[in-house]
This record gives sequence, C-alpha cells and structure tokens, in this order.
Amino acid sequence: MDNDSRTQNQPAAGHDVVLVGIDGSDQARHALDRAVEEARAHDFSVRLVGAYPVIGVGDPGLEQRFTEAVTKENAEHLAEARRVVEDAGLPVETVEAAGDAAKAVVEQSGSASLVVMGKRGRGGALRGRLGSVSAAVAAHAKCPVVVVPEPAEKKHGERSRGGTDYALEDQGPVKAEEIDFSGRVVVGLDALGSRNPALWQAVQYAEEHGKPLALVSVNGALSGTPSWFQDEFNQARYFREAERKLEEISREIASEHPGLTVEHHIFVGRPGRILMNATHSADLVVVGSRGIGGFRGLLLGSVSQAVLENAAGPVMIVPAHPA
Repeated sequence: MDNDSRTQNQPAAGHDVVLVGIDGSDQARHALDRAVEEARAHDFSVRLVGAYPVIGVGDPGLEQRFTEAVTKENAEHLAEARRVVEDAGLPVETVEAAGDAAKAVVEQSGSASLVVMGKRGRGGALRGRLGSVSAAVAAHAKCPVVVVPEPAEKKHGERSRGGTDYALEDQGPVKAEEIDFSGRVVVGLDALGSRNPALWQAVQYAEEHGKPLALVSVNGALSGTPSWFQDEFNQARYFREAERKLEEISREIASEHPGLTVEHHIFVGRPGRILMNATHSADLVVVGSRGIGGFRGLLLGSVSQAVLENAAGPVMIVPAHPA
C-alpha cells in the first residue's frame, strides 16, 4: 500500500530542512537530538516523520481499532518530538505517514538537505546491529543520511583489532586502531578520488562545523592474501603513489576551501574495518552509499554496510548520485 502522508505546519518551501525519523524509541530520541544540533548549526528547520503500520485481516472492526491505536501512538510520539524542537527555538513540521516507515522517509528526503536516523528503531533488526529502516533509508535516500548509534555504543563498543590492518605513517607502519581521529571529520576515499560525492560532502560538513578533515585511503588488496605475497608487496611504492594522489586531492580542496585544515592517512587492510574503528574517535565518518564496482541491487556497498553495522559513532552515508 502506498504511503498516505499528512503534513502539519509546513515551513517555507526549500531544501533547508533536516529530516528525522520518529518512532518513540530511545534511538530516535538520540537521532532527534543530533537533528536539532544540525538544524541549529545551519539555521534550518526540522521535519519529523512518523509512520504507522497498515494491516488487512478481513475484519473491518478489528482493522479500525488497530488503526486508531497506532495512529494515536504515532501522533503522541510526534507531539513529544515537536515539543523538543520548539523548545530549541527551531521551526518544525510533522509528517504522519501510513505504511512503510523507510518509504515515507525516503520520499520526504527529496526535499531535505539531511536525514538523521537512529541506528536501530522499534522494529526488527538487520543482522542484529543495523535497523532495517535505517539500512533502507541509508541506501535509497535522495540526500545524505547520518545514522546515529546510542551513546553507550561509543562508550562500551570494542574496536576491531585486525592484526593485518596498519597505517603507513611517516615514522613507519602503525597499527590501524592506534590512529586517533578525535575532533575530526573522516572521509573514506576510493578509486573515484576527487570525483567521489562523499569527499565534497565531508569537506562541506567539516568547514561548516569548524572541524579538521581527515582523508583516509585504504589498500584492501592484501586482505586474505598469503604471507609470501604480503612479504613481497612493495610497501614503499604503494605509499608514494597513495601519498601523491592524496596530496593532489588536498591541493584541490585547499584551492576551493583555503581555511580548511586537511590531513591524510594511508592504510593497508580491510576498508570497512578500518573506517569502523575510526568511528570510535572521529566526530563523523563519511562514506559513499556504494563504491566502485557496487551493484545497484544491493542495499549498500560492502564498505558502507560494514561501517554502519558496527559503528560506535555517527556515520554519514552520501548517495552515489545525489538528487
């Protein structure tokens, strides 16, 4: 069934809107807090989207009672969230949608600048860590999506200590998990380089929030290779080539954003695991929804999926082809 959406108190038309999914869960409340922060930083309005299920069981009376109950609950969740936004002094609108929650948020994302979602909601989970609604929204939204985990995940989550993941720093190889990205916006780069929409979204976010930008390049070709191959891998040559490409990208950024501090890090290992570890310290990790070689039939690319499922901090997913 198609979503039936009703909007209340809609602000002026435009894309200066932060959209957040509301379902009454603690995760949604954390997402709402983040959405308020983002809206305040940009002087945007907030759009609250709440969806309720629709059933068909062949019993009109039972169906009506069910609909009355879920619409009442949904309206209460939206009203509570609305008070939070109003108390923050921001313009707010609410959207009530009948049917699939992910579809409702994706449809609304076409007229928003940013979507904020909790990592898991009240519904079922995908692979136990990433909510099915959040996964679908991250894959199909028409604007960037920030997925917010619970604060406890950042406090108690464990880093993945892959023995083969390391960073090629000036002083030599360093274990990947030892790199501290505190206070930084981290963006994972792929073969698209400066043509990657995720890069420029990260640049914009870092500049607007006054944060340094960390470019991360990962050579994942060694993952799963035999030890003799890794021993003969020309580490110095790879480092020089990666360094050259990252310096080119840094110069391109500096020419358009001269006030932005940019650093870069070169890793060897599994991209998803390395970027997931970065979520433990970074202010935000930015990745594309699909990288080079991604299949359109997949919900998300393998790297973005791995990062989202295990993230300890906020992750921004940027559409491969922004609307």
